Amino acid sequence: MKHIRLLKKYRTSVLCISFCLILSVFFTACRCKNGNAEALEEKVEIPKDDEAFQKDISTVLKAYVTSLPGIKKDSAKYLSWHEAAKEIYQKNNYTALWVSKEVLSPKGKEMLHFLGKAEYLGLNKDLYAYEQLQKITDSCTKILPAVDFNLYKQLELGLTRSFLQMALHIDRGMFADTTQGINSNFWNYKDKYLELLQKAQTDSVSKAISSLEPDNPMYNRYMSALRDFVSKNNISATPIFIRNPKLDSIGAVNDARKALVYHHYLEDTLKNNDSAYLKSMKRFQKDNNLNGDGVIGANTIKALERDNSKKFQLLAINADRWRKEHLIELPKRYVWVNLPSFKLKIIESDTVRLEKNVVIGKSNLKNETPILESAINQIVLWPTWSVPQSIIKNEMKSFKGYTVTKTGNYTSVVQPPGPRNALGVVKILFPNKYSVYIHDTPTKSTFGADFRAASHGCVRCQDPLMVAANLMMMDSLQISYDSLLVLKDEKIATKVFRLKKPVPVYFRYFTAEADFDGNLKFYADAYNRDKNMINFIFNGKKPHVLTDAEKREKVVADSIASVKKKKADSIQAEAKLKKEQEKILSPNINNYSPSVDTTSAKHDSL
Repeated sequence: MKHIRLLKKYRTSVLCISFCLILSVFFTACRCKNGNAEALEEKVEIPKDDEAFQKDISTVLKAYVTSLPGIKKDSAKYLSWHEAAKEIYQKNNYTALWVSKEVLSPKGKEMLHFLGKAEYLGLNKDLYAYEQLQKITDSCTKILPAVDFNLYKQLELGLTRSFLQMALHIDRGMFADTTQGINSNFWNYKDKYLELLQKAQTDSVSKAISSLEPDNPMYNRYMSALRDFVSKNNISATPIFIRNPKLDSIGAVNDARKALVYHHYLEDTLKNNDSAYLKSMKRFQKDNNLNGDGVIGANTIKALERDNSKKFQLLAINADRWRKEHLIELPKRYVWVNLPSFKLKIIESDTVRLEKNVVIGKSNLKNETPILESAINQIVLWPTWSVPQSIIKNEMKSFKGYTVTKTGNYTSVVQPPGPRNALGVVKILFPNKYSVYIHDTPTKSTFGADFRAASHGCVRCQDPLMVAANLMMMDSLQISYDSLLVLKDEKIATKVFRLKKPVPVYFRYFTAEADFDGNLKFYADAYNRDKNMINFIFNGKKPHVLTDAEKREKVVADSIASVKKKKADSIQAEAKLKKEQEKILSPNINNYSPSVDTTSAKHDSL
């Protein structure tokens, strides 16, 4: 029976080969003398040799490429990838770059493989039709040695489009808040990418594309950590749910244990070990920029519920931010303020010289701290504060202790230097169009909170005297921290120090970054900017640009929310004071001890 089955299989194979040969002869006989592209696309044939294949595919590509609809809008400075493709194929006599008689040439195989690893560059693979191109490749492979020119032209142009768009995205980012979107716009960079495409034909595809990446230590560390994350994790969606600890504390802890195992912070075998759980939870919180107190609060829940799919999306959009910022290199010395991390770092020779907590602008359109790049050139000891007009008109109820000067309809309000001055002891200045700076504050309690977006736009800094001293020691001023303390304590009088070598300062917005040990850190999206980027890049939704009316509504809503919060805080403080007074006046006064506020801002409570 086995021999009979083999004989039947052999006969079937012979019949199939004979049929293919008959088809080949038929299609060869039907070949149009002028090499008509449409006729070639309508049939499947077995090319006689490589030369015949190359001739036919060139004919098909010429007809196909020249028919692509070119989109060019001078007013919007918009250019589609079609225009770039037309130019490259015309220059190459419509020779195939990626396909061959065997479906893909070695270069084509390299390109498709590179495309399949797009996540390692922090790119969304779906933007380049990888699955579709892989299916076309598989379909073409199944009918070998026959060739379907219609599929081949789609595969060829699909890989060219993917190369051009990957190059654009690595160079300029995937996200744009414009109507057309940067992921299609080749206006200013077409020639650059055409040259790169030519280079990729003789050099490595990976090397050609990667040459467009920024080349500074911070970016390189981040991308190394991103690649490590992708290689070690399944980045598909895995829903994680943490129960409300106020309603079910035991259930919340059990959910948290499972989540910590998922995030590789806790061994599965130690899941029920309380000591191991608490240690892992605190480490997880610190890595997510939260107070490591082991308490399951709202921000901790958000971080625990972020699965690998969501993590990858965050990693991708922050790689995109790096590319859009286009910081190709960084200086030897600089001040780095990553707004969502709520930290200021003085960096020298790629080493953190000093790190301090900061408070950034409130999370609303009016007070958000801007992204900027400048150079610190002045340090002011015991500064005065010129109150902004918006605060004078909308927030000030009393001018007691301020110097008020009226000139016509204009009112100038200046707070003299001193311990109660809103800018504290030190102000650090750098030129910028937003009129923001780094300064001290008499209100120190906010530095202990997880979420520190509370200023009017400037950056309040913890221990700014130490920051100022470090900047001065790097300059020819050479004023130490102790010397600055002596100057501060001598007399409350404004003193200005001008740096002879201004120190570059960067305000940036990254909700994920790698620390100097290469560990990934995730931060709260302080200004709610991630959603638009994720929707645009991963869900194909254009970002919603607020109208002037919507902006006004948001500002009003934020102001109302701020007033309500102040009122609630006032009521809470009043109730607490009343409770303290009752204890003092109670008969058990000898047993009295001040109550501990368990709802401190240090806990990320619900």
